[in-house]
Amino acid sequence: MSLALATAHTQPLPSLPDPIGTGYPCSQLEDWLGLSFWLPALDPRLQNIHLGEPAPTAPLENLEGMVRYWTEHPEWMDFLDPNSPTHEDKLLERALYLEYWGEILQNATRVLDIGGGVGRLGQIPLQNGAELQVVEPDLRSIWRNLSHAVGASGSIDFHWCTAEHMPNLGLFDTALACEVLNYVEDPHKVIRNIHRSLKPGGRLLMSVEARWGWPMARDVAPQTLDAFLDTGIVHVPHDRWIRTYTEDDIRDLLKDFQIRFLQRSHYTLSGPFEWAMGDVDIETLIHYENTLRNHPVSHKLNRAWMVIAEKPHND
Repeated sequence: MSLALATAHTQPLPSLPDPIGTGYPCSQLEDWLGLSFWLPALDPRLQNIHLGEPAPTAPLENLEGMVRYWTEHPEWMDFLDPNSPTHEDKLLERALYLEYWGEILQNATRVLDIGGGVGRLGQIPLQNGAELQVVEPDLRSIWRNLSHAVGASGSIDFHWCTAEHMPNLGLFDTALACEVLNYVEDPHKVIRNIHRSLKPGGRLLMSVEARWGWPMARDVAPQTLDAFLDTGIVHVPHDRWIRTYTEDDIRDLLKDFQIRFLQRSHYTLSGPFEWAMGDVDIETLIHYENTLRNHPVSHKLNRAWMVIAEKPHND
């Protein structure tokens, strides 16, 4: 268990409660609230990036950007904090995901959260008593994720690594990879790791950035138009590297899964129509999403894809 190997960062660490299965009960982690700590870096490149060194590959430059933003704008990074300026937007976006994934997450018992970040979606199974194993390459996100998990009815553990270096953590009924496969070095290896980790019949909940809608979004980086016209890979050195996906790309990536649901998404939130939509509630948001998805002009301008895929029962 990874938290069992945690070492002090700035202050001594409290003892851990006895595990439940392979996770630690969140209801007994109050003493860990707000703490920072070291974990073994299962991808050895992560520690140097965490300390401010340049990333050795372009996809890992996303972590360089995160290190800088955690230093300069922590209030934007921990959007689960009610004081964050993006808190309401991120909760609305979570509600959009839960419109399609909510029943699966609420009924999951053992969940693998790849790129779990600060815990936006992992909180849902935790609140319903599930065990959550979080794989995350950004250590500062792990610290916040643990703090947000404190008091939930489920159990949790963390693994500081890239998804390509994910350890064998046993079998899960649900895997969550929300907005992750855009940023990895080898998406096919990541999908193989997820496939290995799911029980037969287990489900993968996945979202990825789409090929065509991103240049019209409010957060687009200047001087990236060539990516739209060429490869679809958006690269701002030492800040972000994003692989975008077509429907064919997704079907090829998930060829060993049965795709149960594949939908264009995020026309509004983080998408090209966000400013035009303005502030709305979840019902109005879903109305606009459905309308834009079925419009003859706008339907190809989705910012993201949302997927539910199942590992075949005979695997």
